[in-house]
Amino acid sequence: MKNVHILLFVSIFLLNLQTISAQKGWKRTASNNNLVYTPTTIKQGKTFKYIFFKPVNLNGKQEKDWLLAQAKKEHGKLGKASKPWTLKQEKSGGWSVNNTYTNSNGTKMSTGYVSKKLANGKVYMMQMISSFDLVILLKYGKQINSVRTAAEAIFVQNKTLANTPAKTKKKVSTPTPKKSTITNSTSKLTGKEKRRMIERSIRTSPGKGVKPSQVQVLWVDSGIDILRGGIKVNTYLLLKDGTVYTDCEIPPNELVVSKSKELQPKKWTIWRKSGTSYQIKNKKKGIWKTLKGAKAIATIANEKINRKFITTGGSQYKGSWKNSITFKANGRFEMSRFSMRDNSGLGGGTTGPSLSTVRKSDKTGTRSSTTVAGSGLGGGTTSQKNNGSANTGTYYLKGNTITLKHDNGYVHTELFFFDKRDKKSFIYKDDRFWIPKP
Repeated sequence: MKNVHILLFVSIFLLNLQTISAQKGWKRTASNNNLVYTPTTIKQGKTFKYIFFKPVNLNGKQEKDWLLAQAKKEHGKLGKASKPWTLKQEKSGGWSVNNTYTNSNGTKMSTGYVSKKLANGKVYMMQMISSFDLVILLKYGKQINSVRTAAEAIFVQNKTLANTPAKTKKKVSTPTPKKSTITNSTSKLTGKEKRRMIERSIRTSPGKGVKPSQVQVLWVDSGIDILRGGIKVNTYLLLKDGTVYTDCEIPPNELVVSKSKELQPKKWTIWRKSGTSYQIKNKKKGIWKTLKGAKAIATIANEKINRKFITTGGSQYKGSWKNSITFKANGRFEMSRFSMRDNSGLGGGTTGPSLSTVRKSDKTGTRSSTTVAGSGLGGGTTSQKNNGSANTGTYYLKGNTITLKHDNGYVHTELFFFDKRDKKSFIYKDDRFWIPKP
C-alpha cells in the first residue's frame, strides 16, 4: 500500500482537529509580506513550516480554482509534483489539496495547501512544507489551528511581522528583584525544553547531592492515574530541616536542593510528625495532609534479582502500553516496550479516517507500523531499527539507585527502590513495576 495515502489522511484529519495549545513553541518570521511559522523543537535535519500568504481579493474567481492555481505555482518552486492534484472542500470552509516532491538532496517532502476566507471577504492560502515523516506531521500538524489563529489575527489588522513589534511593558521607577540567570533563561524555552533544562540543573554527580545524614525518610505512595490509565507514583523526600521535596524522581544523593527550590518551588513545602504518621502542608490551602503509602525500601549494595517486572496501562486518549524489565542473577538486564495508539478518542473512525500506530522495542530492535482506514483511504507504513543493544546491558543496585550500563555504551543512574517488603514491586524514576501474574 502506498505511503502517500498516509499523508493524504494527515492533511485531511489534522486540519480539522481542534487543539487547545497556544502559539507557544513556534518562531514567526516574515518573507515578502507572508508569515512563516517554524517549530522551535524541530530536530536537526528535519523540516516543517507553515507559510501564510497575504490575503487577496479574488475578484470573481472561484476559490477552489484560485487555490489550485496558487498551489501549483508555489509547488513548482519546490519541485515536480509526485501525484495528481485532487481538491477537497473542508467542513470548516475553504479548500485543500496536498502533494509530494523530491528536493535537490533527493529527500522526499510533503506539502499541503489550504484556502480560507476572512471576515472582510479576502482569501489567503496557507502552505505546509514538511519532511515526509508521519511523526513530524502528527506532532506539528495538530497545532495548525492555534498557529492559523495567530496568523489571521495579524491579517485582520492588515499588518505583517515587520510592523507588529512585540508589546513591551512600561518601565517603572521602583526596582525589581533580579532573577537568576537560570530562571530568566527558562522563560524563552518550550515546555519540554524547560523540563529538560531543569532536570539537568537540579542534578549533580552521585554523592554530591543530599547526604544520608540530611534525610529523615524517603516515602512513596502510588495509585491509579485516571488520565493515563496507569500507575501514578509520588515519592516524597523528607529532610531533617523540616522541608520536603514532594515529587522526587531522581536519586536523593544527586539532588541539588538550592537549585530545585529555585526552579521547582511548587514541589517544596514543610512536613511534621503526627503520631507514627508524616504530614505535609498544602501551602496554598494552609492545611496538613497525612501521607499514605510506606517508607521506601533501599536495596543492598550489588544486590541481584532474578525476575521479570512489568508496568502497563492505557486510556482512550493516551493509548495502551506495556513495558518490562527482566533482571538476571548474573547482573544483566533486558528491557521491552510495547505501545499501541489510535485516534478513536479524537473522532477517528467517526468524523474522519481512523489511524492506529503500534510500536515495539526489545533486545531484537525496534519495529513500528501505522495503518489508516477510511472513506476512500487505506494504507500503511512500517519501519525497523537494529538497535537492540539499547535494551540490554548490566545493572548495579545500591541504596536508592540503579546504575544501568547499556550494551550500546549508554550509562545512567536513576532512582530505584522497593515499595514492598516482599520485593515483588519497585519504583524506577516515576514508574511502578511489579511481577506479572502467571
